[in-house]
Amino acid sequence: MSIDHEYTKNIVCPYCGYEDKNSLEVESGDEDLGLLECDNCGKYFYATRSITIDYCTEKATYGTCKHCGKEDVPVEDYHSSCGSYEGLCTACGHKEMRRLQIEYMRNMYKEGDND
Repeated sequence: MSIDHEYTKNIVCPYCGYEDKNSLEVESGDEDLGLLECDNCGKYFYATRSITIDYCTEKATYGTCKHCGKEDVPVEDYHSSCGSYEGLCTACGHKEMRRLQIEYMRNMYKEGDND
């Protein structure tokens, strides 16, 4: 009997073919999961986890920065609990995000003093 146990979606015992549906719960600091015991037949085997990384990309929006006026540069919008901005180049956006975060933290600190 041939058991499909390599490059499977879950850990499969190479002895009895038992498929562990909770394979993601097997914790380890790396791809080498070490020596495991089959929950079905009780035999021991070694397992490794193959990790795949996927990437997604999208085109940047180009325009004129609403703060410094630079033209034909990537412009971004930012919205969070700290505040928001629209149409800033990355340099101006970074400065504005930092300013919003500092202002937010100062306000949080002031509100804490009133308790």
